[in-house]
Amino acid sequence: MKPLHYLIFHPDYARKKTEVQGKALIKNQLTDWQGSVWVDKPEGNEDPFVFSKMWLYSYCHATELRRKPSSTQDYITEGSYLFFCSGDAANKRIIQIDTVFVVDHTAEWPDNQQVIPEEFQKDYENNKSDLWERHFKYPFLGEHTGKYTYVSRQWFDRKDEYSFLPISQNSDRVAFDLGLLTPDLKSKIKNKIYGKRPVILSEEEKTEILNKILSLTSIQVIGNLTKLDNISIIGSCSTGC
Repeated sequence: MKPLHYLIFHPDYARKKTEVQGKALIKNQLTDWQGSVWVDKPEGNEDPFVFSKMWLYSYCHATELRRKPSSTQDYITEGSYLFFCSGDAANKRIIQIDTVFVVDHTAEWPDNQQVIPEEFQKDYENNKSDLWERHFKYPFLGEHTGKYTYVSRQWFDRKDEYSFLPISQNSDRVAFDLGLLTPDLKSKIKNKIYGKRPVILSEEEKTEILNKILSLTSIQVIGNLTKLDNISIIGSCSTGC
């Protein structure tokens, strides 16, 4: 079966414009970069979590995605694309993308949910681990349910398909009018906006959205991210210098 893809709505109240430093692709050249990205606020669970070598996505709408392997239906697997967009902008018929997440593999949580997926056991109840403090601990606080953690594919490991944060020429999230999409895809997304349910995308629809994003992206932020809280950024390349 083919990988299944999704457009996932994310509320703006949970997101924050955040100053970071890390690695980015500018005109297909790898560079050190400083600038603004849009990620979950640090006051709670950060999901997707992009401040680690492999990015993680576990909770918000994740249980609504078709994960169970099937001989008759596509499902989330290696190579699936998850496009995270602003639900607030979607209300105005604007698709505003902050994260393109390409799935490398899926880490399954044990049925009893008393521990996190096996590959992350070193982070379990480790208060020195960002993965625990900023992502994995929240089901144990009663705030979320862990079932599957999607682990990203990064440019450093595979340069043909990889996760990135798309930054536009004006240093904002990439955005485009819903009306620019083909009629069937436009209708499919429009029908999901009210309830903010994830939108299933075919391979062709994924490619249409990805190509639109890439055409508007000046900077692809690809990893090694560190927050620059309360630090004045001097000589930033956020405008594509």
